[in-house]
Amino acid sequence: MQTIPKNRGLRKGDGQAARCAGSEKAAGNIGAGATPADGFLRQQFLPLYESVGKVPKRGQAETAFFESLELLTGLYGFEVTGIKDKPYPANILYAHHQVEKQLTASGQETEVSIVKDSGKVKLMTSGQYPTGTTLYYIPMLPLYELVQERKHRQAADLLLSVCCYLYRSVGVPFYRDEYCFIYYNYECMEGWFDEDMEGYEDRHTDTVFKELREAKHYGDIMHRKIYNPYHLTDFQRRIAAYTPATATEYECLSLAKRTFALMEEYPERSIFKNIGNQEFEEGEDSIAAEQYISFVARTNGVLYDQIAQMVNDEFNECGEMQIPTLTQLFDKESAPDPQGLDFEYRLFPLINDLCTILNNLP
Repeated sequence: MQTIPKNRGLRKGDGQAARCAGSEKAAGNIGAGATPADGFLRQQFLPLYESVGKVPKRGQAETAFFESLELLTGLYGFEVTGIKDKPYPANILYAHHQVEKQLTASGQETEVSIVKDSGKVKLMTSGQYPTGTTLYYIPMLPLYELVQERKHRQAADLLLSVCCYLYRSVGVPFYRDEYCFIYYNYECMEGWFDEDMEGYEDRHTDTVFKELREAKHYGDIMHRKIYNPYHLTDFQRRIAAYTPATATEYECLSLAKRTFALMEEYPERSIFKNIGNQEFEEGEDSIAAEQYISFVARTNGVLYDQIAQMVNDEFNECGEMQIPTLTQLFDKESAPDPQGLDFEYRLFPLINDLCTILNNLP
């Protein structure tokens, strides 16, 4: 796995916020205070809020908000308690505070907001899957080499089924498809060497040409293989028949089981379903998802170093990045997705583990 350079100016990052610097003044002598009363420990504190204008009328606001709250808690399967004795609008703020805590505990990066829609107060969630600066590039030639070894054929078949699902159902681009971003980069590299390096021979150039020929020839073979739907129809049988013996084989089986479970739940779910719905500022260049998610030939060697440099140079010119994002409004007219970004939270780690296996094959 490679990473997108961190100096590309993305507005959103996933690093931790910097801590405030401490005071350099010497600390004074602090004596032990009196033991606080037990009642203080049992006291509940409402979330702080800042008034931003006229507060909506109580009756209409409460009715719409608690209808929205019921839809949200019903979808996610938790309860909000202790709000009946709170005055308005503290009851709404306290309910919102509890929802925030529950969604944070789910492990997904989801923000919940109180919004006014069509004159009514409602809840809205906005979730993202933090792809970070990772290039999700899946190498295919290591799998081709595994397929050629008879003793590893069962493991290779499992990985072919995984890749077939990712290509046919999930929609991960393949570098031999002409519409693919990485295809363009391989073609540019070949054209550059053909035009600028004609008549110039050295070990570096010979290596690049050799790796280019391998990437095209064996890439076409693997393209035909993972396009074959047989790898999906035979997926379950392959899992049941496989008996791992080594640590790598156990990893292959575990990955295959996770992929099959995902395929059963999301048979036709595209990786781009929740990615192409983001808005960017006018004139702002952005990194599209198909640029950092793709099958490639290899993720090592002289050719890949050149390709990665081209990709990184282009990404350095971009100010935004498309990542999985899902915004949902909770009211009777909407139909929120009960699974949220569950697919993405399972898919991206799966791709990462597949890359690790393929990159570490002997």
